[in-house]
Order: sequence, then C-alpha cells, then structure tokens
Amino acid sequence: MNNLYLLKSAWKSFRKFVVIFSLLSGVLALNACDQGGTVAGKVEAARKRNDGPAIWKITDQDSTLYLYGSVHLLPDDMKWQRRDMLAAFDEVGTVFFEVPDDNKSKLDATILQQQYGVYESGDRLSNHLDVLAQKRLTAAAYNVKIPPAKLEIFKPWLAADILSIAIAQDNGLLASNSVDSVLRTKAEAAGKSIRALEDMRSYIEVVALLPEWVQIHSLEETIKKFDELPADIKKVNAAWLVGNLPYLEKNMLDPARTKSPEMFAALFTDRNLKWAKTLDAFMQGDDNAMVVVGVGHLIGAEGLPFLLRELGYDVERLRRFDLPNF
Repeated sequence: MNNLYLLKSAWKSFRKFVVIFSLLSGVLALNACDQGGTVAGKVEAARKRNDGPAIWKITDQDSTLYLYGSVHLLPDDMKWQRRDMLAAFDEVGTVFFEVPDDNKSKLDATILQQQYGVYESGDRLSNHLDVLAQKRLTAAAYNVKIPPAKLEIFKPWLAADILSIAIAQDNGLLASNSVDSVLRTKAEAAGKSIRALEDMRSYIEVVALLPEWVQIHSLEETIKKFDELPADIKKVNAAWLVGNLPYLEKNMLDPARTKSPEMFAALFTDRNLKWAKTLDAFMQGDDNAMVVVGVGHLIGAEGLPFLLRELGYDVERLRRFDLPNF
C-alpha cells in the first residue's frame, strides 16, 4: 500500500476528526410506548412511522431552505432515503454541500494533503508520540493491514483520518455510500444547481492548521479504543436514521466539545457561523434550496437551525405526517 493510495483513500471520506463515542446500551432502541387508543399513544405511533434523518425547514416570505443532516460512512443495505427528504429534494433547484467534488477539487485535496499532512524529510510521526501512543498506533495499523512504517510520513491529523477510514471500510462502512455522495449524484442527474459552502483549501486547513498538540490528542483518541470505532459509528448511524438528536448531542457532540474545545470550535462553531452567513445571503433571493451537511452541524446552540432562527427566519423541524415516510 503506497503513500499516494493512502492519500487518495483519505480524500474519499475526509472525516476531519474522530470522537470516541460513549457506549450506552439500549439507547438506540425505540422505547416502548402506549400505542393503544389514547391520543398520546396515537401521536407517538404516528411519529415513529414518520421517523427518519432530521430535516429542518427554514423560510422567509419568498424562500425556503431545507437543512438535511448527513453521515459520511454507511453500509450498502441501509435504507435512508425517506419520502420526506425526497419530497423536499424535488421542491428545490439548488443543493448545497460542504465542499465541491469536481475533478479539480479532488486534485486540490490530494495536493493540500501532501502539503499539510506529510512531514518534511527526516521527521516522522513516532518522533511526536510517547511510547504508549506509538504502541497503540502500531497495533491499529496492523489491525487494518497497513504497515506501520507507511504511516510514519503522515502528520497526526492525516494518520488519524487514514486509520479511521480503513477500519470503517473493513467493516462495510463506505464513503461511496455516504449521503453526500448519493444526493450529489441525484442532484446532478436532476439538473439542479450544485453549490459548496467552502472551498477545498479552507475545508482541509480547518484541521491541518490546528496546533500539533490538538492533532496528537485527536490521534490518541482515535487509537485508544480503535477496535470499537466501527461499532460506535454504527450506533451513531442508527441514531441518525431515526432522527434521535438527543442521542447524537449527548454521545457525539458533547464528548467532542469536552475532549477538545479547540477542535470543536474549528470544526463546528466557526464553520457554522460562516455557513450561516452564506445561507443568509442566499435567502435574500427568492429561490429554494436543500443544504446537505454533517448532522452535527445542525444540533444545539452552535447548529445552523439555531443560528438561522437568530437571524430572524422561521425554523421548524420538518415532519411530514401527510405521507407514509418509508
């Protein structure tokens, strides 16, 4: 496995960071509820039938934005394209994604990863890690059949990304199945206008320019419980699939915020503020659009729904009870 292959693999799903999610048994199971003849029971039963990945509807007098939270690593068999999303998708002429995905942007990503993610000659990753982290890194590399020596040229942020993608792929969680990839293909086929919220340079520099100690901390979190990462991703995916935002906030965002405030600010707070300005400018016109971004960007007081409400727009969590949502 050569270094160029590792760089290209990292591009295919540039995750930016890894959080080791808390393991809480039973959180993802749908709680038993009264589905009898009471009003509350019927409402709860209807809600469950319509549960799907969370969507928000943002409106002013002449424009509508649908915010659709995505995940980036999915198995082949997950059925996530629910009718509420498809109906919203059909209404819009423009679809926003986090970054562009044309051939030039892919080339730019590889060049930028080489520029920011590879040590200069003579330096190596193990020089920046303590003995315990070196042992964990070696074990993680062997786990995904990457010779540890191949990782030595990479800086911590890129090494963490390569390892995370590799173990996800080994467990059938593929970037090619991502919401972003599928909806981009669908938007292209439908002739919709496709726009990006940021360019490739700013996207990669978010993490690549963080202080080294922040990057090392992220790598250490990735390899500390490396074998558990696929199960954790699957739990997050399962919560996302039914719109379980409290689970995602408690087990994805809160740990990220606590373990690395610097990383959280760079990945979420700062980018969301920038994106909110871009979407505010779009709403000054009279067009409709769907915004497809990682679900973590749509949750909590830093999330886009909150920020757009603060800008004066009408914001609602969309639930289409008028159609069967499957």
